[in-house]
Amino acid sequence: MNHPIEIAIIGAGMAGIACAKELQANGYRGITIWEKSRGVGGRLTTRRMFDTCVDRGTCYISPKGERFRALFDRLIAANIVETWTDTTHTLTADGNLLADADIYPRYVAPGGMNQIAKYLATDLDIRFGQRAIAIQPDGNLWRLTIDGTEPTEILARTVILAIPAPQALDLLSPLADILPSEFLTNLKSVEFYPSIAVAAGYTPTQLAEWESTYPQVKSVTCIDDPIVAWVGLDSSKRHQPAPPAFVLQSTANFAAKYPNLENTPAAALAMLAQASDRFLPWFEEAQWQQPHLWRYAFPKSPLNGTAYLSIDLPAPLFCTGDWCGGYKVEDAYLAGIAVAEKFGSIQPAI
Repeated sequence: MNHPIEIAIIGAGMAGIACAKELQANGYRGITIWEKSRGVGGRLTTRRMFDTCVDRGTCYISPKGERFRALFDRLIAANIVETWTDTTHTLTADGNLLADADIYPRYVAPGGMNQIAKYLATDLDIRFGQRAIAIQPDGNLWRLTIDGTEPTEILARTVILAIPAPQALDLLSPLADILPSEFLTNLKSVEFYPSIAVAAGYTPTQLAEWESTYPQVKSVTCIDDPIVAWVGLDSSKRHQPAPPAFVLQSTANFAAKYPNLENTPAAALAMLAQASDRFLPWFEEAQWQQPHLWRYAFPKSPLNGTAYLSIDLPAPLFCTGDWCGGYKVEDAYLAGIAVAEKFGSIQPAI
């Protein structure tokens, strides 16, 4: 086991990388992020397939607060994001397609939404394919067990768990005898809705029929549909001509019927059949399709009133994410920043 690292962050989603970036900007060093997947971003994920890319997580972003808007000003200046559409649509239960009254920019990254996360992650020390499987106190430090190519243990002076609350609870429940009961109770109170995303490819002829039938329609929320919650013309985000592709997102109740990965292909077929019934009959005749299960898609019961949970036993430990006060990418970003600011108030950078 090597010398202790200063700050160990678990999770390279928006909260984790925003926290690390803010700490780094404020002069902190020795920050390392461990991420179980192969890339940054969490729900800001982009999958490259069939000569194109698709955003199967966050479909677009509309920044609200001043701090997040400032980030988007930088992203726009760097040509990473641009307006996708000012207008979204709603499909009512009786089949009427209506333009939504709220007209404002919905931003996307033409190169894929993960480009936003990659921009923030520049110059950060991130270890991919590394899953934290245990945490224990070790004197005045935390000892983390990391499962990667080879299991390893690290010591850290501070730990930040920037992951969904149920995953943080799995790591911390074995410490129930030493952790404050209120801390674990708060973690247990945060539940999540699941969702299934399906990316599907079509022919130029089918795209032309969509554009003729639904001119300028790129984003549709399906009201009171039991299966499909949202349909987006994903290929319209790309600068270069891209093979026509749509992304469908399920309702939470529908996704709950397919809790295991092996069941998602059947869920995808049901979602495409529903889209055929609600929109155009060829939706279930996709050239290709790929589903993705999000077990922790949206917080059902966000933790209100705080951007993080924290303890100082035996050393600082924080839990944070979009589930602290919200459910959007902006909430995750602000939560990560808040942890960095709190840490700075208790342990100034040298």
